Amino acid sequence: MLALLTFILFAFAPVSMPAQQEQGFTPVQGATLQARAEAAQAQATAARHARYWTAYSFDVRPGVAVDVDYVSDDGRFNIRGTWDAGDGGTYFVGDGVSVSNYPGLETRSLGVFALRDSAGRVERIDVFNLARRHEYAGHPVYWMGRAANEESLNFLRAVAVTQVLDRSHSPQNEAVWAISLHDDRRVPEVLMNVARAPTTDEHVRARAVRALGLPPVPEAVREYLAQLIRDERESRDVRRAAVAAYGRARDAQALALMQSLYNSNANRDLRGAALTQIARNEDRQAAAAFLIRVAQQDTDKEFRKTAVARLGEIAGEQAMAALRQTATSLDADTELQRQAVSAIARRPVSESVPLLINIARTHAKPEIRKHAFVLLGRTGDPAAVEFLKSVLTK
Repeated sequence: MLALLTFILFAFAPVSMPAQQEQGFTPVQGATLQARAEAAQAQATAARHARYWTAYSFDVRPGVAVDVDYVSDDGRFNIRGTWDAGDGGTYFVGDGVSVSNYPGLETRSLGVFALRDSAGRVERIDVFNLARRHEYAGHPVYWMGRAANEESLNFLRAVAVTQVLDRSHSPQNEAVWAISLHDDRRVPEVLMNVARAPTTDEHVRARAVRALGLPPVPEAVREYLAQLIRDERESRDVRRAAVAAYGRARDAQALALMQSLYNSNANRDLRGAALTQIARNEDRQAAAAFLIRVAQQDTDKEFRKTAVARLGEIAGEQAMAALRQTATSLDADTELQRQAVSAIARRPVSESVPLLINIARTHAKPEIRKHAFVLLGRTGDPAAVEFLKSVLTK
């Protein structure tokens, strides 16, 4: 608890003055954000800085923690990166860490940092937590104060739609991410403008489209995403991003579109993406029913395996019964049974361990029994350990 309180106090500390004074930023003045950027360039030129940062704070939407470094008391979570609860879930992104349903962390004091060359051209965009110290790659930081949302969104949009020369180092992608962090009703419109701009790189377009899925999704945005999904002239990445964005709504409307897409579309990538979003829909019963039908009746073996795997993510007896039937049926495909056993192992141990023990003891296929043994050994559950000991000591 102490670690959590320490993080919260640190993350929510006042930052306007410390950003300038404690971190050694150089304040610049001007009536507008552009005027302050020009003043920063003039000062950087006078100081002969080959590269320099301009930075400003902005209105941050709730539910995100950017640039955090947090360790829980029990050591269970060691997190460095970014957290976003915007779609009703909670996850950390950074250093390969992803944690679900972890409440209570957000950073409302963030800064957009633009690394510029001597001519003022933007080479890089970063969003930093202003409550943390950084080295900023050794370059000076010119602090432009708080930007009005419209100024900030216009600046970031201009960066995002600039032609990408090097995808390995793209401030355009990070500009899109920064746009999505703003607490402003105009964000969806700005993201759609980025996606529609003729100069926008396809990877940047896909990122902008994916960011449109932040709930609540306006009807105009849903229509735009549905249009992208159906447009065969669009790239695979953009269409997949549109499926992911629409599916994040997780409501009945999203479920209906995903089911229609799966049933009617010949594109395998889109069908697979739709199946993933169906599994995540908030109507767990309807989602499970659809996945069960795919698992039992679809003629495509790979999609049957995918549906079985997704059933392991859905709580409830309906999904569990389907997995049990697939895993234990005498005439089921062996690969499908392995997938079902793996899906069972992802359920809570109170559900999974008794069934895995039964499969390990009684299944007709040796390869499925062996798979169950391996998965039991990974659970760490006392009942599983005792069962494995009893088998080994016979």
